[in-house]
Amino acid sequence: MTQLSKRKTRLCVEYSDAVRERGRLREVVMEIQPYLIMVRLKGTRTAFPISPAAIYHAAAKLEAHKRMAENKATRKARRP
Repeated sequence: MTQLSKRKTRLCVEYSDAVRERGRLREVVMEIQPYLIMVRLKGTRTAFPISPAAIYHAAAKLEAHKRMAENKATRKARRP
């Protein structure tokens, strides 16, 4: 389940999605700042900065690859 922290200075979102890091499952935490999003694993100090534009471009690229795969599958299905 996704949780919002009750901090006043910045928005922190903790996701229930877990990533295996060094043999342990850790939840993903996103600290949202005005022009930057810091992504880290709960219980670690190492954070990776990413811009909202980079997230948008990555999502658009994934969607384009998904559509290309669907189109390829339909073309294969039409072949006799």
